[in-house]
Amino acid sequence: MPPIHLNAAAANGYFVDTSGGAVTATLPSSPSAGDTIRFIDLAATFDSNALTIGRNTNKIMGDTADMTVNTERAALGLVYSDSSNGWLLIEK
Repeated sequence: MPPIHLNAAAANGYFVDTSGGAVTATLPSSPSAGDTIRFIDLAATFDSNALTIGRNTNKIMGDTADMTVNTERAALGLVYSDSSNGWLLIEK
């Protein structure tokens, strides 16, 4: 099964089910400071089929790489800070 893609929107939370294969969630391209997004491993399968969080040109934790979440039952929140730091973890 090909990877599933979703376009994440600010101020939303997503119950992500990767039991059918890997999922890529693409963050907004033009976020504003304070925007938040949350992801939860609904099926407890991130360890076998990871969630990739696509940065969409903005940094994640100050890094220019996409984020891979491969911990079973992971739940995390991201908040956008600025162009220097990008999206930061607010909970994990």
